Amino acid sequence: MRRDLSKQDRARAFVPELIPDPQDLDRTGPLDAREQRDLERIHAARDHHQAAKWMRGKALEAAFRRRLYRGEDGQRTRQEYLNDEWDGISESAAYLEIKEWRLAAQISATCERPAPDSHVRALIDAAEAQGCEAVAHWYAELRRHGMETGRRVTAQVVANLADYLLKGSTPELDGLFAPQQLPSVKRRKLSVPAERTEHAEKGSVEPVSGRVVAHGGDDSFQNFGMSGTEHSDEGRPLAGDQWVLGAEHVKRLSAWLVAEAQHAGISPERAADLLIQALSDEAQSLHHWIRVRAAL
Repeated sequence: MRRDLSKQDRARAFVPELIPDPQDLDRTGPLDAREQRDLERIHAARDHHQAAKWMRGKALEAAFRRRLYRGEDGQRTRQEYLNDEWDGISESAAYLEIKEWRLAAQISATCERPAPDSHVRALIDAAEAQGCEAVAHWYAELRRHGMETGRRVTAQVVANLADYLLKGSTPELDGLFAPQQLPSVKRRKLSVPAERTEHAEKGSVEPVSGRVVAHGGDDSFQNFGMSGTEHSDEGRPLAGDQWVLGAEHVKRLSAWLVAEAQHAGISPERAADLLIQALSDEAQSLHHWIRVRAAL
């Protein structure tokens, strides 16, 4: 039988001393009362970690919106503040935490347990459309249904829930555990201009080009652009420099994303959104990965 933490444990803030000391014990059979208490405290440490993550988002938003980042001289930018005080995370990563914390907090309150990051991210668009409270309610119902039926609530199952909520439909909880069926990619007919078809038949590769633009000052609250202070001598483009991505790369990336989306049972558009979220989650995730492999 599941035993909750004692009232004394629940009444005080979680502290590391509550975690039992790691040691080898030769125990068998059902857990006794003390072991059950130790296990609950271990799980409390797990949940404390998840709760602390949404608190980070709230703290970041408070620092940004109150403009507390500007420093003693009043000149420090948000990115400089992040470099100094938040281990150099990017502004895009900071805004992602800011975007998610309210839903994560509401889920924690509704379910009495935090949700994994992947679940919160899958539901964030639905929360913006339907409100955090409604989305947290349905997430709690999904968790309860999964526990009652012995089925695991994966990020894909949560993404299925999000799709229903975005459409304004009442979710059928059993159906959420079945993978969504997508039409075959081979049956899709794309409308391609005649001149591009001729170029493709001749084997030419049309590039997709753009311009890196510096963001407009430090006063705008949300900014996912590239800072214009980066230096080309480190291999990064300066604001105004041209970048060109070949059409062959676009074609290969698109084909790979469509295939992986089909395998996961979701739409390519949703897979693209999830990929962008994953790549921007950590401050050094993508460029660190690129640098390491570029040096090989």
